[in-house]
Amino acid sequence: MDSSFKPTVGIVGGKGRMGRWFHRFFQDAGLEVLISDVDTKLTARDIAEQCDMVLLAVPMDCFDKVVADTAPHIPKTNFLTDMCSLKQRQVKTMLQHSRCQVCGTHPLFGPGEKTMAGKRVAICPARGSEWLGWWKAFLDSHEALTAMFTPEEHDRTMAWVQALNHFIILCLGKSLEEDGIDFKHILELATPSFERQLNIVARLCLQDPELYATIQLGNPYTNTALNTFGKYSKHLRKIIRDGDREAFIKMFKEVQELGPSLLQHCRKTPD
Repeated sequence: MDSSFKPTVGIVGGKGRMGRWFHRFFQDAGLEVLISDVDTKLTARDIAEQCDMVLLAVPMDCFDKVVADTAPHIPKTNFLTDMCSLKQRQVKTMLQHSRCQVCGTHPLFGPGEKTMAGKRVAICPARGSEWLGWWKAFLDSHEALTAMFTPEEHDRTMAWVQALNHFIILCLGKSLEEDGIDFKHILELATPSFERQLNIVARLCLQDPELYATIQLGNPYTNTALNTFGKYSKHLRKIIRDGDREAFIKMFKEVQELGPSLLQHCRKTPD
């Protein structure tokens, strides 16, 4: 597929926050965009029948129904992708209900971002290579940081990146609330790294709890990640409770040994 090809893009869920973001993104790239939502004249089936590429920007709790209503009407030569935060079940569902080319897409950023430049986007190949190549090249041309994963690799990794991360942030927020510590004092004494954590806690007020619940409860690998984290939390808690300095230093040095490997892959960020 020629890189200059400009498909007509249809967004199902085009009035949601990420749907609107991608609507603007595609329009700014010079593509024709059609949208459907619960209160639009165009239906999801209209989008399927009229657009070369269909992007599903719908909540995960209604994803299966939307796919069943939409995917069977997409011509075999066209393209279907989604923006769900989980992929294993979602990609399987898209494949089951369609005959077109399919891949999963996970933008690892929110609707508050102004551009695609420097933002990570996960792509999960599923059926066909022609549209997959065009989609990746299109995102790369807008300076996205794309990476390919199987749906299983994606969800297993997201159990750490999202499920465990959200778990830690929720526990931190509830602990601060229960302690009743003065937030002014905390901010006056916060290190840069802890201030970043507090900002994440604060920004939860802008997030959708239904989405966070789905990410936490819907990922088949969440409990494995949390069980492993819990094991070492319990171990470290015992070390501290026992005042075992030698054991603490041993564990600290073991984690330090991860540093060189992690730094190979980390983007440089301020201390």
